[in-house]
Amino acid sequence: MIEREIENVLRSVYFKITVKGRTALNEIKITPPQFRLMTHVYFNGPMNQTTLSKDLFLAKSTISGIVERLRKRRFVKMAKREKDLRNEIVMLTPAGEEVIKRVIDKRVDYIHKLLYDFTEEDKEKLLELLIQMDETSKKLE
Repeated sequence: MIEREIENVLRSVYFKITVKGRTALNEIKITPPQFRLMTHVYFNGPMNQTTLSKDLFLAKSTISGIVERLRKRRFVKMAKREKDLRNEIVMLTPAGEEVIKRVIDKRVDYIHKLLYDFTEEDKEKLLELLIQMDETSKKLE
């Protein structure tokens, strides 16, 4: 079944890209759960801890601990939501955004090496197929 082979290759490549990005995390001393939280906020915008808990499938107490450790290191900050001042949201600081960018840069460098021997046409076709796959996945959600 070719779908199993595709799943295996996608998982393998994703894992290798993730590992390369984590070298930046090791330099900064950020754990994968802390980075996952920061990434989620980076790509989805500020949100409260309850939403983070649901989205990341982690207990609220775990989220609270992660947020507090990141706050102490000035990677995130708490702010009041404009529409409801009782509701605090987690936001990335410029230092937090820089962490995300460093990791993305490491991943992009690795992808560049992976695709070094690909023709431009092959790279464009790969991107086209990945976009098609991503769009289909959104329809199936």
